[in-house]
This record gives sequence, structure tokens and C-alpha cells, in this order.
Amino acid sequence: MENIDRNLDDNIQYIKGIFNNTSDLVVRKFKVGNEKIEYAAMIYIDGIIDSDIIQDFVVKPLLNTKTSEKKQIINSISEVIESTNVDICTKRNEITDAIVNGKTTILFENHDTGIIIDAPMWRERSLEEAQGERVTQGPIIGLTEKLKTNINILRSIIKSPNLCVENKEIGVISKTQISVVYMNGIVDKGILEKVQTRISNLSVKYIVEAHIIDEVIEEKKSIFSLNKSTERPDVLASALYEGKVGVIVDGTPFAIITPTLFIDSFQTPDDYYLKTGRFTTRLIRFFCFFLSIYLPAIYITLEKFHQDEFSKKVVKSLFSDGELLPAFWEMCFLMFVIRVLTDASFRIPKSAIILVSLVATIVIGETAVTAKLIHPASLVTIGITFLASYVIVYRGLGNSMETLRFLFLLISLFFAFNGLIVGTTILILYMINLKSAGVPYLSPLIPFRYEELKDTFYRGDLQSLINSKHSYPDSKN
Repeated sequence: MENIDRNLDDNIQYIKGIFNNTSDLVVRKFKVGNEKIEYAAMIYIDGIIDSDIIQDFVVKPLLNTKTSEKKQIINSISEVIESTNVDICTKRNEITDAIVNGKTTILFENHDTGIIIDAPMWRERSLEEAQGERVTQGPIIGLTEKLKTNINILRSIIKSPNLCVENKEIGVISKTQISVVYMNGIVDKGILEKVQTRISNLSVKYIVEAHIIDEVIEEKKSIFSLNKSTERPDVLASALYEGKVGVIVDGTPFAIITPTLFIDSFQTPDDYYLKTGRFTTRLIRFFCFFLSIYLPAIYITLEKFHQDEFSKKVVKSLFSDGELLPAFWEMCFLMFVIRVLTDASFRIPKSAIILVSLVATIVIGETAVTAKLIHPASLVTIGITFLASYVIVYRGLGNSMETLRFLFLLISLFFAFNGLIVGTTILILYMINLKSAGVPYLSPLIPFRYEELKDTFYRGDLQSLINSKHSYPDSKN
């Protein structure tokens, strides 16, 4: 790393070369102090600094300061600058890093040190409702794309000196700041060490969003998401209180939480804000999870291998009435169409959603059935399947459900109920071997931990949950 040159013009030319003479790089030369004997240059990128702060609290003090002691000029000038964050630098790369991060740099003639003033003005949207994790009761505020704003929101919830924030910069071409957040004294040390090590070993050119961090923390690929993403600061705060680790990436409006267990996918903020449904809500979600995965497969098994066990009237009503497509391909067709509609609903303008829904209703609900392309029972089966899947609001598990639904559909086509039983056994064995940051994915069910069951199939007493201490098995393995 090169040191700052004592020649001011050489430093300016070097910085202009690094930034490829971009038009928004501003270099303002001026004389410092009331005696005007020191030459200096202020360098920044136009549009990402707060010009009012620079003018009132940097430029004016510099123009009026005394500069009689040349050896102490850097220290004396840094003291008169009326800014909370003022740093002295000696390396050229420190200057370029500061400029791209919205800071202002001041260099001086015949001095090999500079001053960095932190006064950025990044544009960001206002705080809005968390669209993907809405609740009927409770806070509605969501995270934003700005890292500092998210930390501000988090600290407004967790008012404790034990909340630790470790800032890191990742990227070779463009450095992106990330923050690892945890509660000191509560966090599992084994989990924290794994997260820190895996992030430290990451080497990429740039980071556009947080998915690369998510993959690095997961380490091993799986059809299940071994980390949880949330756009709700209260969910993040609750996870930190439970000894988990959060990762926030600048430019991404959600946080990553690890470890994430299978049971976490069935917990929602509503569980802790509402008085009703303590014992039934999660059981319904579990039932819908299995229904969403197995219902199409059960229908295919009954249609192909067990028609003889039903009367002709039942067979005609539920399975076959001269449709063009076999039951298996009916299922595939309907799953494909609904998947396309689901994806399209997030892409098309909001004004066109009603039109698309109407067209889909006519094409699938009326035309396809009337034209004998699909059986009405197949349509009802897939409809129930997808309605059940939407009960599981966590989208990370939703992607896994789609994969498992199709796999069990294929198994049922060839191996009937025996295949479903064997496939389920293999799935359980697979899930037993999964670990999230070293913690068994099926914990506290496998390995069984009775003391942790109070927030699994039902939501226990809130006072007991808050005061209980969470621990994670095998987190150091």
C-alpha cells in the first residue's frame, strides 16, 4: 500500500486515475487558515456527501483556523473541524476507500498525511411495513436497505450494552459492509465462532445482496434452508435474545439468522402478540405442511393402485371420467400453471393482477374442466395443496415444500404407499444429518430435548419463554 505523497498535485492525479477521471469526483483546492499559507485540496464524490455539513462544519473552520505551527497543522486542523467522525490517514488506499463510502478527504501540500471526514448523505426510502411478514397485531416496521438504519432500529428494540455489532468489509472490486450482531453473554460461542470463520474465509469480487453470505454460512447445500431470512427487526431481536447470531448486509432489506431449525419455520410473530391459538395454530401449520407435500401423491396412489377398492360412482366422481390427461400429468400441469401464476403475480404491475386472476380462473377452473383436459377432483386437490402451503408463511420452507411435493408425486406414481413410507423414512434420515451452524436441524425433536419443547408444537407461557435460557446441542462440532 502506497503512502500519501508530500506533493499535493501528485496525490490528486493519483486519485483521479484510480477513479478513471469520473465526472462526479470533485477536487476543490483552497488555502487553509486566516494567514492563507497552507495549500490543501478537498476531494469527494458529488451527490453522496452532505454538502451543508461540509460547508458549515468543515470549510468555515478551516478558513478561519490559525496555521502558524507547521509541524502540528494536521492535528490542529483536525481539532477545529466540527464533525463527530474525523480520522487521520497515511495510506492512499485509505483515501480511495473513504471516498467511495461517501466520506470527504482533505490533503495538504508538503504533508504525507490527510484528514477523512465522515459526512455521507445516502438516499434511502422511508421506514415501511414488512410486506412479506405481515401480522394482525404487533409492530409493522420493516428493515431497510441501509445498514446503519437497520442497526439503529435494532438498538431501539434492544436497549442493552450487551448488543454487539461487528462490522466487516467484503469485496475486492467493491467493498460492501456487513454487520454480525449478537448478544454477548447469551450467544452460543460455538455458533458465533463458526459464523465469524465462514464469513472471514469469503473472498468475492463484490456483493450485490445477502444471498452469497447466506450460502457461505450454510456451507453445505441442502433442499432445506439452514438459515432464516427476516425483514422484521422484532424477529431479529427475539432471535438474538435466544442466543442466535444475525447478519445484516448493507443494501439488503432483511437480516440472516443462524442457526435456523426446522421448527422455526412454523413460528410467526403473531404467536407472541395474540392470546388465542397457543395450542392449535402451530398444529394446524404442521398439518398443512404434510398436506401440502403428500396430498397430490396420495391422490395419485389411490387413482392408480386402489381404484378397485371403490365403487364405480366414487371412481367416476374422484378419479376418471374420460379426461384427456392421466391423473399424474393433470397434477403436473396444474402445479406448473399455479407456479407460473404465483411467480407472475410478483412481476406484473399491480393493476394487472385482477385481470390475470380472472383469466386464470376461466382457463383452469372452467375451460380445462369443460374440455375434459383435467378432472375436477384433480383441480380441488391441487387447490387445497397450494392453499395449505400458503399457511407456512416462511418462504424458505416453501421452496423445500415444492421440491418434496414433486419428489413424492414421482414416488407415488411407481411405488404407491410403500414408496411413500420408504421415501419419508429416507427424508427423516436426511434431515437428521442436517446441521445449521453446527446445530442439528431437527432439534429439539431429534435429538429429543424435553426442556425446549415449550415453544415447538405449541407456544408456552410468555414469561417462562422470556426467562428461560436456550442452549444448542453440538454447536461446537
